[in-house]
Amino acid sequence: PELDFSFLEWIQSLRDDVQLDASALQGLRQWKESKRIAVCDIRECVDSEAEAKYRSTISSVEVHQLNLTTDCLLGQKHEPCSFGHLAGVCKLNAFKDNPVLKRTLKALDNVCFQAVDEGRFHILGRTFMVLSELLSTLWCSNDDKPQPFAADLPSALTSESIAQVIATRDKMLSEEKYSSCCQLLESLSSMATQRCIYEEKGHSFVYTDPLPLDTTAIATAPARIDLAGGWSDTPPISLDGGAVACLAVLLDGKRPLRAQCRVVRGMSGIRLCTESRSLSDETLLRSSETTIQTLADLDSFNNPESECALLKCALVWLGLCPVDYIQDDDWKMQSIQPFLQKFCQREGENDVGLEIISSSLLPTGSGMGSSSILAGCIIASIAKCVGVVLDGMDANYQRSTSGRTETNGTNSLVHGVLMVEQLLTSGGGWQDQIGGLVGGLKLATSDMNILPLQTKTRRFELSADTVNNLNERLILVDTGKPRLAKNILRNVLRRWACRSSDIVATVRELVSEASNAIDYATKGDLNGLGACMSKYWVLKKTMAGESSGVEPDNINQVLQLLTSSKKIAGGTLCGAGGGGFLALMATEGTSLADMESAVKVREGGNEDFKWHNCTVAEDGLLIAVK
Repeated sequence: PELDFSFLEWIQSLRDDVQLDASALQGLRQWKESKRIAVCDIRECVDSEAEAKYRSTISSVEVHQLNLTTDCLLGQKHEPCSFGHLAGVCKLNAFKDNPVLKRTLKALDNVCFQAVDEGRFHILGRTFMVLSELLSTLWCSNDDKPQPFAADLPSALTSESIAQVIATRDKMLSEEKYSSCCQLLESLSSMATQRCIYEEKGHSFVYTDPLPLDTTAIATAPARIDLAGGWSDTPPISLDGGAVACLAVLLDGKRPLRAQCRVVRGMSGIRLCTESRSLSDETLLRSSETTIQTLADLDSFNNPESECALLKCALVWLGLCPVDYIQDDDWKMQSIQPFLQKFCQREGENDVGLEIISSSLLPTGSGMGSSSILAGCIIASIAKCVGVVLDGMDANYQRSTSGRTETNGTNSLVHGVLMVEQLLTSGGGWQDQIGGLVGGLKLATSDMNILPLQTKTRRFELSADTVNNLNERLILVDTGKPRLAKNILRNVLRRWACRSSDIVATVRELVSEASNAIDYATKGDLNGLGACMSKYWVLKKTMAGESSGVEPDNINQVLQLLTSSKKIAGGTLCGAGGGGFLALMATEGTSLADMESAVKVREGGNEDFKWHNCTVAEDGLLIAVK
């Protein structure tokens, strides 16, 4: 608790040469009556030898570096946080016997307290990640996998909850649970970043008439190719201003992502189903299904591994029921039905049920934005069915905005996907949903230093000749290896928190290259666009780091082969990398068959590769009713 010095306000009155009021006179009397302690008395109360020993352990280098680190974090500087004073100290001493480390943690803890008191959650998130990286560097090997931690995350980030987290962290360190401690700190960093994306107060929706009973709303969307700028869209990186050039595309002429929703007469509860289907003939490969009868059935909505988690999060964000009720012992066993009747605007009518089915023709880990775009389809189909009005659900509206920059407000479908992914705790940026839910070529951006996060979209018209040339020269290759975005994401966010000079420079270059890619595309210079894609791939690899596995050997060999044989003008792995789909810009006159043949005759071959035609999707999200 803070000390109360109000009784000394009479000193201020004397300094200002004003007459003492009753309160000041009372304070003066209290001061005169207070017990006096002489300096010699204080000396008798302290252990001078212990104090001298303690001070001898504090070097001027330590004090200087901790001051620099504090200034760097609170000043939001793009500079690395240096902990050179810990070199050779921590690896020789356990946490409980390490005063140097304890002082370092104390300095970072003070930054956390100040950041949360001032509502500067972007600083809080970076500090937690810096803490995790520091501890990982000291005690965790590169082979250590993230471990679950036996500690509940706080429901809100306050000074009190931060104090509890610090106590939990110190307990973990004293028990040498280093990997679990790092995982806890990274989860807290994610929580802080989420607070930079949305307002703490709830969101209210605008409603219109729902569809008639047993009428199905079907939302479909293309995939997306990120041409340049990716990673700058990922919070917290995008809080400093991001820009991504992206293109909506069809694969073999198909819109690969869709969701459908209907309110069913004579049914009760909610039926959720997710499907994975073959791109070639849409054969069902696997499916997952679950039903919601009570609030408790939604309890796992924020676990990405649970059944139909994406669908559950969409329902929660759209307002099916308050989030607090789902985990409240007094509420969670309540029937979902009264909440469902209200959600479907059917209060006072006979019970109805809700059926939602999502389908993807893309394999898991394609890198083509399928999860985010599918989330957009799910939200749109539900909203259309139950009468929730969201901006960006009308294809005519999307076309009418071409050539001008549109802000994606809190009532937009694009922002809704971002919110659903935060509820799902899967993180991720905003370029995927913009890339697929809005048709054609776009430049997607986020504003610098505006909280909560605000994104904008500008669509660019391409000439008919450019579209035809893109349709002939743009090739997609399924490498047969799912990309490992979550592991790569973890590496990138740690590196960004540390703000090494190469990472800061790379992010700046990613942002500038997005505009370059748009320029090449709008001018019809596809060779320039291909070179831009190749440069983008180099920047992606820099972001992920050398040991991240971002570029498997066989993919590196294929890119080198096609480049050296002048079959491609450039290319990049879609999304975060590590696997998934390759986007290739063929040289003029080179066909898909030419490239496939060149790769197959290479010694060792690439039997898992599947080659697909790729065409520009002029329309993004489309909603049909039947």
